[in-house]
Amino acid sequence: MVEPVSECLLMVLMIHGYEVAIRTNGDTVRVTCPELPQLSVSDSTLDGALTLAEDAINAILTGRDRGYFPKGAA
Repeated sequence: MVEPVSECLLMVLMIHGYEVAIRTNGDTVRVTCPELPQLSVSDSTLDGALTLAEDAINAILTGRDRGYFPKGAA
């Protein structure tokens, strides 16, 4: 018997040159980025999650431009 899947990978996209993984667990869409481990956003819609991810990447890159590197970032 096959067990139900609690999380499903929808797709991988590029945002600002970073590869992001988009997953859903039913009613929530989550976006993460292996190259930016501090990026983890979620929303109830794909458009909302992608908008949050773009905003988060912009904030991360702005911090890097200003010389701020979050713990673990290089």
